Amino acid sequence: MRMTRPSAQRSWRAARGERGAIAVVVAFSLVVLVLMLGLVLDLGHLYVTKSELQNAADSCALSAARELNDLGVGALERATAAGRTAGNRHSIDLQAVSLRAEGAGIQEADVTFSETLDGTYRREITATTKYVRCAPRESNVKSVALWFMGVAGLTDWNLSAQAVARTVGGQGPCAIPVAVCSAVTSSTPNLGFTTGTWYTGRLASGSAVQGNYDWVRFSGQGSSDLGEVLAGQGMCDVGPALVDVEPGISGGTAQAWNTRFGLYSGRWNDIDLYPPDRTGWAYTGNRLDNKGNTLPGSWPQAAPQNAYPDYVTRKNTTHDPYNPTALLDDNGKPSVLPGNPSPLDRALHGTKGQDRRMVFVPVISCSGWAPNKKNMDVIDYACAFMLSPINDPTTDVQLEFRGLLSKGACATSGIPGNFGPPVPALVR
Repeated sequence: MRMTRPSAQRSWRAARGERGAIAVVVAFSLVVLVLMLGLVLDLGHLYVTKSELQNAADSCALSAARELNDLGVGALERATAAGRTAGNRHSIDLQAVSLRAEGAGIQEADVTFSETLDGTYRREITATTKYVRCAPRESNVKSVALWFMGVAGLTDWNLSAQAVARTVGGQGPCAIPVAVCSAVTSSTPNLGFTTGTWYTGRLASGSAVQGNYDWVRFSGQGSSDLGEVLAGQGMCDVGPALVDVEPGISGGTAQAWNTRFGLYSGRWNDIDLYPPDRTGWAYTGNRLDNKGNTLPGSWPQAAPQNAYPDYVTRKNTTHDPYNPTALLDDNGKPSVLPGNPSPLDRALHGTKGQDRRMVFVPVISCSGWAPNKKNMDVIDYACAFMLSPINDPTTDVQLEFRGLLSKGACATSGIPGNFGPPVPALVR
């Protein structure tokens, strides 16, 4: 017994020493684990806050870019206000801090503009400005408080974000084969058209006036295609195109035109393939018969006539079918439409209808038009409202001007494309 006792004591002391060393290692490991956990939590906190700030920058840039459609007087103030309003509706720091709080959000100095993507961004808008940059926290630096890294001496972290946007063409228009002419220069607002005004009258060489129209065909299109384009979706993705005068128009073209009013006849008698508009209601102006007597129309004559607001109400509520007595010939009798179509049922206008009477039409130069001329430049596309059915292609069509496609006037039809109307897009 006496010979083994010293060995037992040594084993006991060694065990106590090992337990003490393990305790030190565990304590040290716990500290490291806590620091690592704190690092993970704080990095996650920073990542989320950075994403929230980036969302605010994106919203600011997109909203400000939308105002670059008009670079005239007041554009700087409009774009800045739009950007700050949209961006400052966001909250950051796990949604705990509202950017709308006084002094916490995007400042005027954070919204800058440039003519080129990689150019100098300034608080200035010129006639060639294309890009807007929003950079929250650039001029108003604030820190994000860290929760755990204070143990390592890090108590806060500065965060910022930036986004650059511009307007781009957001739609390839589906245009109908009717062109209207502009008698002014391209720098004239709205190319000289007045919103709400009814334009009519055929183009005449050397005497064409603002808003006169004629039938055209697009590149690669034959005269036999015009009816399909009118009754169908339209000629899509034409972009800045060239058009040719179309001299030979058949009665089938008039039948195709009238499908958009819910009037079906001939080969265009398919409501699913050629859907109607939501209302067939026709708007006609006062006319004179062959004796000089006034034939009352369905709308006041003072310009602008603005049938469109009334149309919006009808298409959303009443879905009125077209009434043949609303369109009279020069003898005061209902016009005889090609194929003698019957009015479409009111319910079918509502269930099958689309916005088929709001169309895109090419705008060409009045002075550049001539009979049988080819390769006429399309200056822009007009958003126009079809007012009435027609008897035949020689009958003057009536279109109400609603705005220019390049200014975002309407986008009721079309396909994804890179022409107009302009939409804001992030580029950085």
